[in-house]
Amino acid sequence: MWQIFLSGGPIMYPLLLCSLMAITVTIERLWYFLTLHGDFDEMRRIVFRMMEKEAPLEAIQYLQKLNQPAARMLQAGLLYYGKDRQQVENSLKEAGELEIKKMERGLGILDVIITASPLLGLLGTVLGIISSFNVLAASQGLPSAAALSQGIAEALITTAFGLMIAIPLLFVMHWLNSIIEKKVGWMNKISKEFIEKYENRGE
Repeated sequence: MWQIFLSGGPIMYPLLLCSLMAITVTIERLWYFLTLHGDFDEMRRIVFRMMEKEAPLEAIQYLQKLNQPAARMLQAGLLYYGKDRQQVENSLKEAGELEIKKMERGLGILDVIITASPLLGLLGTVLGIISSFNVLAASQGLPSAAALSQGIAEALITTAFGLMIAIPLLFVMHWLNSIIEKKVGWMNKISKEFIEKYENRGE
């Protein structure tokens, strides 16, 4: 395996770096989403029931036990309980935007790697072909098979390695984006309901 890697030429090293970065970010993001806990419907029901009872502190204490973006967003809104609607709405919005940034952390790096890996592979292909032509130009008669195969291997291996990095990452990115979209949808839904309940409290 190491011999195959070395035969790909110098471009294999930045490709290796890309693959290590992709694995690191993917594992970190998987861990982040797997550690989130708290049933959305149950959270929604309990928080709104506490709001009806005018018990924002109890709601905050309950939400602090949940590791969920929507829970942290609601905590920010409840901290302004009793203030005017605009302050509560701004607090929800700011907290929601912060949680979205947390969920999207690292996705920009994955996006760059998806784009850069095939391009690095293509660069390795070009360099490998150039190497093969240099062997042909330098040979007085028939070039040696070993010298030619080195350039051809460099041309093919880097392209393959670049695609092996980019293709799985496309599926990972799609999966992560689908999770984020789902959670953002929940956050939008519960923030609207929160504002409605907040306006109608005490009626």
